[in-house]
Amino acid sequence: MRGARLSCGVFGAGLFVLGPAVAGAAELPPGPNRELVAHTCTACHDIDMVVASNETRETWNILLDSMTSYGLRVSPEDRAKILDYLVTALGPR
Repeated sequence: MRGARLSCGVFGAGLFVLGPAVAGAAELPPGPNRELVAHTCTACHDIDMVVASNETRETWNILLDSMTSYGLRVSPEDRAKILDYLVTALGPR
């Protein structure tokens, strides 16, 4: 669990640094479930935070768990769709 907290902390710090540089310019890439991701993620934060990321499936999964601890409520089916989109559209480049 310590690794998950560290990953989220590093992720959050990176977004804090990157956020102002890309503010207002971010847009999710096309793909299945793009609108689900946009609607779900922007309920709590700017989409810039998501677009600026370049994470592996494991890290996206940890981040979704973290968001759940902050109040994210999605069905298991939608969570799987969100994870698949994030990995496919915003995975490691």
